[in-house]
Formats: sequence, structure tokens, C-alpha cells
Amino acid sequence: MSSNTPKQAIRLITKSLWKSGAEELYKTSIKRTSHNHKSVFSTCNPTQRRTYANESVTAARSRSHANPMLNGVSMLQWFFDEVRPDEREVRYWMKYFSQATDPRKPFAVIQLSEDVFRQEEQEQRAKEKGDVKRTILETLSLSMYFLQENKMNVILLVGCSTSSPHHQAAREQISKNIRKLVDRLEESGTHSTPIFDGGHLFNTDQNFRIESLNTPQLDWLIRHANIPVIGCVGESCEGRLGTIQLDESTLSLSAYTKPLKVLMLNADGGIKDDTGQRVTTVFLPKESELQKFAGQPWWNPDVEDRFTKVWGMLKVLPKQSSYVITSARDVLTELLTQRGVGTMFKRVVPVKKYKSLQDPLSDGQAEPKILLDVLPALVASAFEKSASKSYWNLLPADLDAVYLTDDVKACAIVRHLPMMPGVAYLDKFAVSREERGNFNIEILWQQLKHDYKSLFWRSRHDNIFNNWYEARSDGVVKVGYYHIFWFGLSSADINTIVTQCKKLPDSFDGERLTIVK
Repeated sequence: MSSNTPKQAIRLITKSLWKSGAEELYKTSIKRTSHNHKSVFSTCNPTQRRTYANESVTAARSRSHANPMLNGVSMLQWFFDEVRPDEREVRYWMKYFSQATDPRKPFAVIQLSEDVFRQEEQEQRAKEKGDVKRTILETLSLSMYFLQENKMNVILLVGCSTSSPHHQAAREQISKNIRKLVDRLEESGTHSTPIFDGGHLFNTDQNFRIESLNTPQLDWLIRHANIPVIGCVGESCEGRLGTIQLDESTLSLSAYTKPLKVLMLNADGGIKDDTGQRVTTVFLPKESELQKFAGQPWWNPDVEDRFTKVWGMLKVLPKQSSYVITSARDVLTELLTQRGVGTMFKRVVPVKKYKSLQDPLSDGQAEPKILLDVLPALVASAFEKSASKSYWNLLPADLDAVYLTDDVKACAIVRHLPMMPGVAYLDKFAVSREERGNFNIEILWQQLKHDYKSLFWRSRHDNIFNNWYEARSDGVVKVGYYHIFWFGLSSADINTIVTQCKKLPDSFDGERLTIVK
């Protein structure tokens, strides 16, 4: 990467933010940053972008001089080397940053598996021989430094996979691992607070199962800027100390703090299938549907146990939260990019398929409703304008299917057009504003991909979903006010679908667009 990369990256961020209309979101994020704690993404107004780039790089570079782990490069350059984001992801960073500024709520609860510390010992020996540039805990510590600089609070948990109430050696090992992690955090410039033997946070029964949390103590830890590094050790009502299972500690803390992310960090990364390929995303609509994964080649008793624990955790978290299994090396890439590098679990709303606008909804309402009762309002909410009456009157003639989430927050309307009898047309993909950024739309899209081998659709040139559409399509043609997307079509079909899209009537009241030929 050239020496100009940080400046180019800063200009890219600024251009993308103001171009995408995220100015207010960005200003809000900056205003919340304290005056004596400058973020590596601190900025001025858009009329001073050149000065902003120079100042940001200078500030980041000055901090790197006191950070031996960066080997002389700036934190900003290390971040772009490590994560390698693209322009579309900048919007997502700022959303995460703005959500993570509440000091009463951690951005993430992170548990470290025991194999991370075993890997650290191996890599430390290799580093002494010159075979490794940076160990796994050093990389993790730099990631924690970056999050702390941007006021994204986290909690780190260190423990054992199984509880050992009478095993003194297990508690000693936890303390040793905490000391090792805190030393690495300190070397990276990250401020942390070690909590040995649980720090009276976990109140347990005589079998060392958690009964309650010492919430005043936990609240005090969260309020301070330091990252808590907590040992998974509990205290029984008799005053005895014993180790608590790492997953149980994570569940208890997550249920109370409601983080956006829960991460299980290991040395190997996400779940792999029998060919070694990563399982990227797992959507869990209902607990009863866990067994649908039993036929997957990567399914085994250990994975089943992990899925059950993950579901238990997702049940107590806000619906926008997710659980991730990834390597301790890849925290920033997992948190701050769409592609990720681990396996992400997300609880989503089930999607139902309807064949007619007159189909009844199975939503448990006291007064039964039909699909047509809810679709117009949802479409109007998503597009911020109402579809015309003629649109709804003509739709039944060529309607193929409607997909609707159970919470009536997102839908897809699919039609069959006369010139393309064998190919379906995605007429509407409507998502209410509060659902944007959540993964319910992803499960809706997966259902479409499952049911249709080919599909085409058009979107206004200023639609905020265009980047998202492009990432999931085989191609796009830009014609006048519209972008036309498709997947599963041959090159010979492209001219036909473009012609079809140009001839389609307007859907919304008062909309009259001139298509450039």
C-alpha cells in the first residue's frame, strides 16, 4: 500500500459520507465525541476536506509513535491494510459508530476461547525466531485500541469451556490468561481493567450456576473508559469461588447489557463445511427450526450444541443484535464490513408466501385481514409515496407471488410479464425504514433466490438499495432514471428485459418519469 493511501482513504470516506446523505449522522457522531478524546475519524466540515485529511493522518501517525505494535505506520493505515473496506461500507461504519457512543451500553460482548491463548504461546515462540510479525493477541489488542479510540465500548470475557468449581488450576489458568491479555492491551496503548476471580460480578448457586449479576459493579465498569477484562469465576452464597462456563457468563452479561454484537473469538475462525469452506451466515427464524440444518455436511453434535446456545443468546438480545464466531485476528473485518470473515448467526422474522391479494393473513389478529389490507401501507412506508389505485387494481392479473415477513415490515411482489413468460419480474421490494440495516431483508432475498432461478427488476437511480441490489445481481444496465438488474439470465435476454422495463407504467401517484432511450 502506498504512502498516499491514508489520505486517499480519508478523502474516500468524506466523499462517500456526503454523497450518501449521511452528513447529519456523521455530525451527530462527532458531536458525541468528547473534546479530550479525539477519534481517528474526527473531522471538520466538508469545505475543509483537504485540511481534514492532513490533520487526521497527522493525529493518527503521532499516536503510532507511542505504539510499538504498529511498527511506525499510522493507526489509520493499519486499519485500511487490515480491513480493506470499499466505498459502500463507509455508511455502515458510521451507523455502528453512532450506535456505540452510549457509555451505558457496550457495543460488543466478546468471549475468548482457550485456544486463542494456546495459539498465542506458539506464535510468541515463532515471533522470537522471526517467523511471525505479529501474534494473535497483538492483532486483537490493536483492534481493541481502534474500537476504544472510536468510543465503541466492549467487554472481554476470559474463562473455561467447562465449569470446575473445585479445580484451583482452572482459576489459576484464567488469571494467567487475563494477565497475558492485559499486557498485550497495554503494549498496544489500550486501557483495560482486569477483573480477577470474577470481581464479585457473578452470584452463583452451590453448583456455580449463575443466579444473578452484581449490576451496580458491572454498571460502574461499563461507565469507565477502560475495557473490562473479566474472568469467568463466580461466588456462591457460601462465599466459595469456582469457575463458570464461558458461554453461561457470556449469556448472562449479554442479557443484561443488550450489545449489538456478541463475539466468540477462537484461533480458527468461523464454522467450516466438509470441504473446508466457511459457513458465512446462519438465519434462525424459530428454535423449532434448528433441526433443518441437520442435513448439512458440517452438522455434528458439537455444532448442534453451539447452535442451541446461540439461539438461547439471541432470544435475550434485541432483534438487531447478532452472534458471531470468528478468529481473534479478524475482529475489525467482522465488525466493520459486510463481507465478514466468520460465521454470523441472526434471529430473523419468518417469511410467508402468498399467491393472491385476497389471501388471509395468519398474523393472529383479532379481526382477520387479507393481504390487500396491509400491502399498500407497507409499500407507501417503504417508498415514502403511495402506489396508485390502478396499480393495485391491475396487479392481480399477472401476480405470481407476494412474500411478506410476519411482522409486516418487508415484502416482495413478483409478477410475470407477457413478453417474458418464462422469467419473473420483481415488481416491488419494499422494506420499512426501521428495518433497513437489519437482516430480515436478507432472509426475504434468500427466499426469492430459492424460489426463482432467474429474476429481473428495475430501481430508481437514486434508490439507496442500488449498491445492495448490485451486489446480489449478475448484472446491471443504467437506462435514464432507472437501473435494471437481473440474475439467472443469458446475455440474449438482456435487451428484452430492458425493453420491458422501459415500457412498464408508473406505479406511484403523481410519478411521471421520462426514460432516456
